[in-house]
Amino acid sequence: MAIDPEAPGFRRYRYREFGEECVADFDDAHLAWSGTFESHTSSAHGEYQDRLRAIQLRKQGWTKADIAKDIGRSEKFVGRWWQLEPLAVPRPPGVHQYLAHSMISEKKVDRTDMWRGVEVVRGFFKDTLGLYDEVVSSFTAWKQGASETKDFRTASYFLRYDREGKMRMMTMKSAGYRHGVVSRLDALVSKIHQKIKITDPNHGAGMYWFSDGDASVGSHRHVFWSARVALGAERIMMVDKTPILMQEGDLVIIGPQRHGVPSMPDISEGSLRISVPFKPQKQEKVPQNDKRAKDAKTAETAGTDVTGKSYDSVSGGESDTWEYDECENEEWENDNSDLQTLTAMGFDTSASATALQVCGSLERAIDALTNDDFAEMLKDLKGEFGQESDDVDESLARRLQMEELQEDTRDSELQEQFEEYERLLEIDDAERAWDGYGDLMHNSMRRANLNLDMLGPQILFSIGAAAQTEKQFFELLSLHSIRILYDFRPTDYRDEVRCQQPHFEIRILKSNCRQRHIHYRHVAVGRETAYGTLKHLQSDEVQHILVELVWQAKHGGRTAFLGLEEDWRADGRVALAEELVKHEHRVHHIRGDGSIEGHQVGTAMPDFLVQEESRLRKVHAQRQAGELQRPEKSVDRSTEAVARSLATEKTQFDVSAELRDAENQDALARAQKRMVRMQVSASKKEAGLGKKQLIAVPSHITREAAAVRERLEVKKGEKMKTKEHSEASTEPLGPGSSAAASSSNSGPSHSFAPLQVTSATSDVNSFIERPGETEPSDYAGYPFAVPAAPAQPEQNEQPEERRRRWGPREGQGAGAPTGPTGPTGPTGSASETHVLRRWARST
Repeated sequence: MAIDPEAPGFRRYRYREFGEECVADFDDAHLAWSGTFESHTSSAHGEYQDRLRAIQLRKQGWTKADIAKDIGRSEKFVGRWWQLEPLAVPRPPGVHQYLAHSMISEKKVDRTDMWRGVEVVRGFFKDTLGLYDEVVSSFTAWKQGASETKDFRTASYFLRYDREGKMRMMTMKSAGYRHGVVSRLDALVSKIHQKIKITDPNHGAGMYWFSDGDASVGSHRHVFWSARVALGAERIMMVDKTPILMQEGDLVIIGPQRHGVPSMPDISEGSLRISVPFKPQKQEKVPQNDKRAKDAKTAETAGTDVTGKSYDSVSGGESDTWEYDECENEEWENDNSDLQTLTAMGFDTSASATALQVCGSLERAIDALTNDDFAEMLKDLKGEFGQESDDVDESLARRLQMEELQEDTRDSELQEQFEEYERLLEIDDAERAWDGYGDLMHNSMRRANLNLDMLGPQILFSIGAAAQTEKQFFELLSLHSIRILYDFRPTDYRDEVRCQQPHFEIRILKSNCRQRHIHYRHVAVGRETAYGTLKHLQSDEVQHILVELVWQAKHGGRTAFLGLEEDWRADGRVALAEELVKHEHRVHHIRGDGSIEGHQVGTAMPDFLVQEESRLRKVHAQRQAGELQRPEKSVDRSTEAVARSLATEKTQFDVSAELRDAENQDALARAQKRMVRMQVSASKKEAGLGKKQLIAVPSHITREAAAVRERLEVKKGEKMKTKEHSEASTEPLGPGSSAAASSSNSGPSHSFAPLQVTSATSDVNSFIERPGETEPSDYAGYPFAVPAAPAQPEQNEQPEERRRRWGPREGQGAGAPTGPTGPTGPTGSASETHVLRRWARST
């Protein structure tokens, strides 16, 4: 419902969502409303939630009629689903897998209690004056994170890169909340905890800073709930498809709804979001109960009650002395074991005991015993421990002198050792923390600690697709026990992989690998938009994927990467192998006969790779300037060619399956663009002449393809009109033109009725989204728009001039008298002349 511009507090804001500029209107009524409302990304999400709610309410003892009334569905709907288990409920199209269940200890766990409505509380926190500036200035560790997208199946993350392979960064900055920095912020977080019933005072919170209206975060969703309070300038928060204008102190609590903060060009001030993530109450009580039970069990085992008071499990009385004696025994056992360790290493027993007493730890004692200066001092100190000494001050002075010498010489070395240990531990943690889903390098800790040198030398294989059959290809993989396959074949500027065999298409190859339990992933290395393999190899994207490739070889099994050509020397694989070998990894190239060839360091790059960047940059510049001319196929098809095309069995292409196979949002966007291009291309061809038959085409793909066709035809019509005017103004006159001008009545007269050229869209509408209709067959090469007529000859044009411009008449053969430039004139072939005659007859 539109808001009246005269309404109190009316304001209109522009924002960008999914690449489109939108407008939202608000008034005081919107800013005063508080409450809860249902929100779903689509009707499929709402239906799936109602299915799960019916099951949950049935388990709570509700009747079918009560459930139907509560969820707003019919009793027939409730009766269909309420007896099922949540994991048995099918997901409607569009509901991601990670929204249905999670994997815990390799067991599926449903997410029935994850769904909830959206709650808005206006003016939740009042003391906001100046709080935004105070928080921004008090916290200095604001970081700009990498832009990510989520896996539709596992909720793991993929990094986003630009067209050249550089890692994209978010315009929003974030920082972790720390208690005690800003007192009013502590009060705000505490109030949020009370609102969502969190009792743990150490429960974390996140802070997200939008420095101006251009800073934003795209729509995304989580598998947990979150409570968010706004500070600073008012900004729109998108929840599914609903824009909510948030002012300072407003609170929004959401569940798994899609949400984001779009860019707003009308806003110049900054804003903050204080976000507290939490789980549904049903899940939150479990860890607390488990924790209390665990604490009680630990206290009972250790001999203490829940108040922390010690007791004697045998006599029932207090036993402080027994507890102290036990600690003394543990310390004595530790000292004794350290002494045994030193004597086992070959050190003198008395010197070892003295070193332990002086240094206080086994590590320091070992350093002291291995240092000559310290060893001499230890000999002097042997008699000072274990017996009384009259000169206590001298003994203490010697001990202090030893400690000072020890500290002076060891501090720098120990510091370096500790730093090295910490670095190795971080590398080990980063290496082992990945579960194999999403991108290995999406985590900042892994990006900082992992590279091609940190994983140790590994053995990798490379193989080319070439013209192998499906059976031959997988036999080669099986011969070398390949269990992980990374497809590095490049894509063109339309993000499509060109392959010689249909079984090497990405979706088909991925399905075949899945059937054979081979892990498959495609990353286009050397794509046209990144200016070729050698340039792309230097980018973040390829360096990250090569580290992941080596990680898979180390932890996952035998790993291979796939290229286009069978000969690796004539393929982009040679550059990838060279990069891996430079970092001390070994690469074996698999030949077509099953043998392998090792890659040697220093292999020369082929010329086509060396010159690829300059060539692609030139092509890109021509394409941007509109100077790149696509090769045009002949439109004059022979009867045999048409018959062969009609007789060829068409390959069915499932558009819906292609879209469902997308792993994340970026892959889905690329798949949608590709499907739209295929739909447009299929519509240009006459019925039966296409090689592929598109099936299961979603309606939104059909609508987008129709819109693209309309834009293309309008653009093409404008170009043709411009070309006509330029040709008419610059075309030279023929030899007989002057005579025709001086004697207008001499010679035969040929009049051509001029064509009425209309807007390209006027004739397009009759062919868009109408099953069974095809474009006019006479307009070969221009399927929908009416082609503009060529420049018409003058009314009294001489036959010689007419033949020069239009070619011979239908009755004239190849040997008939022609103009001075040949049988078809200066601009056309025989086939083009035939097309023009056919076009003239049809008009």
